[in-house]
Amino acid sequence: MHPRLGQVAFNLAFFFTFMSGITLPFVDRDSAAFVVDVLAFIFSLAFLILVVWEVRREARLGHFTRRGPP
Repeated sequence: MHPRLGQVAFNLAFFFTFMSGITLPFVDRDSAAFVVDVLAFIFSLAFLILVVWEVRREARLGHFTRRGPP
């Protein structure tokens, strides 16, 4: 994954996780919006974990390091 793409993916995943987590306490538990919000939170959190794992894995492997002129 290109470093810029990883940064964009992390920002999007964090934004969606944060926003769905913020609204979660304010949604009525008996409504359909609560189910949608919980699903959005779960999928956003899974995507965030996947992005963090992938970026850390590639950083450990040494991908995208400069080894001379482009």
